[in-house]
Amino acid sequence: MAGKVYVVYASLTGNTRKVAQAMAEAVGATLADVREDPLPKVEPGDVIFVGDGVYGGRPSGALRRALAAWTLPRGVKAAVFGTYGGRPSQISILERILAEKGAQVVDRFSCLGRDWFLLGLVGRGRPSAEDLKAAQAFARRVVG
Repeated sequence: MAGKVYVVYASLTGNTRKVAQAMAEAVGATLADVREDPLPKVEPGDVIFVGDGVYGGRPSGALRRALAAWTLPRGVKAAVFGTYGGRPSQISILERILAEKGAQVVDRFSCLGRDWFLLGLVGRGRPSAEDLKAAQAFARRVVG
């Protein structure tokens, strides 16, 4: 088992929050919403999950600003996750940001989320119970 586990996320519509909460519950992680909570002080051996929705093809400004200010020890184990309406293009950006900060990005997870910017017409009912179970299995696999 690794050190402490953290799930750091931003969620404008609540989709990514649901996934983050499911993952944290599965592995006993500490949740940190970058809009409300301070970023955790991560130590070598800890595991971080970082997630967001996709806004204009990128992660939210709130998460990008938080990651820019976050100090990580080299080699910390990281995984990225997110929800999307069209394409999960934020995932690769999150991976790049974390790798540039010295994290070892080991895996990624994404699922469809209800797209509120298109009047909720895309992804209705998502993330689903099955999506949340898959997120939990992903978190267990990364931490395991």
